[in-house]
Amino acid sequence: METLIDTLKAMQKVTCTELAASLGIEPAEAIKMLREYEELGEVVSVNGYWSVSERQTGVKEKKVTVCKVERKSRPVVSRKEREPLNRCDILSTLAHGGAMTTAEIAIAVGRADCVRSLVSAMEKLCRDGMVIKLGQGKGCKWMRVKETGENLPAEPKVVSVEKTPGKAFSQPAGVALPVQEAATQEEIKTDTVGDIVQSLPSFTETRANGLILPSLHMANRELRRAKSHVQKWERVCAALRELNKHQDIVRQIVDSSSRIVSEK
Repeated sequence: METLIDTLKAMQKVTCTELAASLGIEPAEAIKMLREYEELGEVVSVNGYWSVSERQTGVKEKKVTVCKVERKSRPVVSRKEREPLNRCDILSTLAHGGAMTTAEIAIAVGRADCVRSLVSAMEKLCRDGMVIKLGQGKGCKWMRVKETGENLPAEPKVVSVEKTPGKAFSQPAGVALPVQEAATQEEIKTDTVGDIVQSLPSFTETRANGLILPSLHMANRELRRAKSHVQKWERVCAALRELNKHQDIVRQIVDSSSRIVSEK
């Protein structure tokens, strides 16, 4: 019996046929002996393989305990709990980084998740004259204004337009108001109510000796009359505009009418 146990200890895990060949006995006799040892609890059979039991070897299988490392979640700081962004941080970032986009500024000041909210802060700094906005849209950049003010954008030049009577002139680019309106803008600002009333012939013609302010009813009547004149002239301008599109036809009509008159 000791021979079989010693053989199993040496071979660790064998089949019945391998054990019988090692002992030099018949497989039937080997299986009979293994069954006797199995009843005594000295050998065990697992999936057709025989081995010495733990009680016989005196060595227990070590159970490997897997230590689960718990991940420490990073503390999530909500936007409300954050300290408010100081404009000095933005200006300092621009002073060292030069012209930067809004996304680059947000990353530099630790607000990469608040790019959109940073745009309003940059617009306010621009209105306060501390930064300059370069370009438009998502790709625009921001630059800090130097203390000397040398990098401030140049003021738009005022284009002087000479008035030529009887000739049309093109409106200069960048001028919001028409030239005639821009020229009379200062006059409108400085005119008083008396000056305006004196310029109306309907009041000055009948009251040459002294000025009497009109009533609100009369002023509204004159306003309606003036609007009526404006509408008439707008219709005339629209008609002339259409005629200018067909100058060849108009010229032919004029030539034919003048020829008819000369024949008469």
